[in-house]
Amino acid sequence: MSPKAQLSGIYPRSEQLIELTRSYDRAKTDLDSVRKQIEQDTLELIRLQDDSGFETFSDGAFAWQDQLRPIVESLEGVTTGTRYDRWFDTNTFYKKPTIAGKIGVRAFEPKNFIRTDLLPRTKGWKVALPGPYTFSELSENLHYTSQSDLLSAIASAEHEIIKRLKDVGVSRFQLSEPCLVYRPYREQALGKPELDNALAAIQKTVEGIQAKFSVHTYFGDATTILPNLLKLPIDTVGFDLFETDYSQLKLETTKKLALGIIDGRESNAESPKWIAETATRVSKHLTSGDIVLAPNSDLKFVPRKVADVKARALAEATRLFEEGR
Repeated sequence: MSPKAQLSGIYPRSEQLIELTRSYDRAKTDLDSVRKQIEQDTLELIRLQDDSGFETFSDGAFAWQDQLRPIVESLEGVTTGTRYDRWFDTNTFYKKPTIAGKIGVRAFEPKNFIRTDLLPRTKGWKVALPGPYTFSELSENLHYTSQSDLLSAIASAEHEIIKRLKDVGVSRFQLSEPCLVYRPYREQALGKPELDNALAAIQKTVEGIQAKFSVHTYFGDATTILPNLLKLPIDTVGFDLFETDYSQLKLETTKKLALGIIDGRESNAESPKWIAETATRVSKHLTSGDIVLAPNSDLKFVPRKVADVKARALAEATRLFEEGR
């Protein structure tokens, strides 16, 4: 196994950008100033990934208000009002989408998803999107009469969005599916019919697109669902090591496994040595292709300085892992 490090999702904003967005909300700063700082934050993250030896780059999604919003704003039949819901068990919130009509894809700007104008052409570009099942679970459905119809419509829409993003140069897509494993709001575990619908939707989302796809679960134990995810036509499956007991895993696969090995909800930064040693212990339970060292979720939940330390530690850990083999 030769590990690589990757980031994904929303990266925390700098203190300067946080202050500017607050000032803009109070009508004390113009939008152009906010946009310039977003660009500066993006360039700083690109520099960090480049200096640390990352091969696949994230732009940090600094302009995203929440993990669902860019998808919502690209769809017909889906709106957001003033209702906010908590983002799982974090102290952050998202605007709850309402599915009020037939879902379709409207004209949208790819730069709403990724700043391809700032990313280096010599690197792979990665975008993390909510998977179709998680998007459906976090929305209010007022239109579709069955879960399978709803999931199929979302999958078709995300398929079209991904094709457009691939056309502008994105080579890797992460479908984040925490709702497959995070279920404190449900009395029972995910049943087979619902799981089959979710897996079919993921397959429909990725089918026929010549790009690299990963499905990541987080905030819950992925032990029982990993075998199902490994059957999907994707190249990487990721899971949260802080929620999944890796000692119970015995996986044999040719796919890559992404280890969610730094905690996006914890402000104490993991050391490169601890990450490498943990990855080594986990790898003894896996027979797979390469492994990827990654955050278990978006790093937006910790301060920017902490996230920077975690990102650098992740990259350094890949080198320590190799040295210790």
